[in-house]
Amino acid sequence: MLLNMLTFKLHRAKIVKIAEIAIKIIFVILGCWILYKKLIYNKDIYELWNTLKTSFTTKRQIFLIITALFLMPLNITLEAIKWQKLILPIEKISFKRAFTAILTGITSGMFFPNRTGDFLGRIFMLEKGNRIKATLATMIGNLAQMVITISFGCIASIFFVPQKYAIILTIIIALIITFLIYLFFNIKILKRLQFIIPKRFRQKSEKYASVFSQYSKKELKNILLMSLTRYLLYSFQFVLLIWAFNMPLTYIKSMIPISLTFLIMMIIPFITIFEIAVRGSVSIIIFEKWLIICGINSSFDLMIFSANTLLWFFNLAIPAILGIFGVCQLKFFRK
Repeated sequence: MLLNMLTFKLHRAKIVKIAEIAIKIIFVILGCWILYKKLIYNKDIYELWNTLKTSFTTKRQIFLIITALFLMPLNITLEAIKWQKLILPIEKISFKRAFTAILTGITSGMFFPNRTGDFLGRIFMLEKGNRIKATLATMIGNLAQMVITISFGCIASIFFVPQKYAIILTIIIALIITFLIYLFFNIKILKRLQFIIPKRFRQKSEKYASVFSQYSKKELKNILLMSLTRYLLYSFQFVLLIWAFNMPLTYIKSMIPISLTFLIMMIIPFITIFEIAVRGSVSIIIFEKWLIICGINSSFDLMIFSANTLLWFFNLAIPAILGIFGVCQLKFFRK
């Protein structure tokens, strides 16, 4: 009997190991295929390279491009620290592992519309922590980033409406931002939504929903400040890139269309394969409108599209490629 049990356990362990290797191989193949479609088999990328060859002729332009590129690791570092702090009540992980989790999260996010699956590449990096709780903790970080994106985007939208509507819109936006910040700092009220969960699952869900009560106001403030810093860093990369393409806008005047672009990109659902085209189209429409408001009649469509594509390449394509190498550390099954 004991021998049969031992044989069964060994057999099961072998099946689990094979299944985990198979999932990792599929993960890598899918990641490589999507990156191939987006980077190699993509006419937008060819247009970007042609633009880079013809546009960048001065040391100033090259310096701006390199500076924007070197801000990418800092961007990921901020997100890694933020996630490390969020996941601390569930499992203590090293910064190195958190950094790898962000990269694998970016890779897994490519498999889903609007990159909504980024949490999968993160939670499977955990050794022992509850993965459902880790998903909810990751959602808190995403909510913080959403609050910042919506706030900046809504403020930017005021500059695009006729002056007679500006006061009304400002009041509405002030109420929206106030509500979002209040909701974030009182995120534990989400536990009260358990009444919508069927009774037979409610008791189990209480254990997971306790995550929303594990963070103090001070901790939530730090998460929100890190999200703000990351947003300013990411948007500054965009500013550097449009300056590299000789866009005649100051920092503040650049931030207004950039903030609205980020807001609309967050709202619009898109399939990952078409992300570059969607991002480019949205940014061109918003920047064209803004340039007219600023009294600039010259066409910068190609420059705007190229700057946005380069921003995507620095912050998503390169990390996604690096994330593929971190797949071996993911743990899909446990003992």
